[in-house]
Amino acid sequence: MKANPSLRATHRADGAADVESVPGPGAYRGTVERTVAFLTLDSDEDVDILAEALAPERFGEGTRLVDLSDGECSAHERFADRLPAAAMTGEFAGDRALFRSRY
Repeated sequence: MKANPSLRATHRADGAADVESVPGPGAYRGTVERTVAFLTLDSDEDVDILAEALAPERFGEGTRLVDLSDGECSAHERFADRLPAAAMTGEFAGDRALFRSRY
């Protein structure tokens, strides 16, 4: 393990060892860049529309489904396209599409 610090060994009571890979700092480089890109998205008209549509004052206490108008749905679709473009910077289009479908 000293020769390869990216591996970690755990010794079990029965004498066996579990060896697992531990990501190094370089493994997080892309993640940090994508997170920064996501967090620095500029606010635009779509964000304003969605913030107003989803504001707690609109539906009172508790949670419930919110029916969006056609304009609000369009704003949501455009914003939903911006998120994976920022969060998945540098990734393949298929990965961006998968991210969008999940979130």
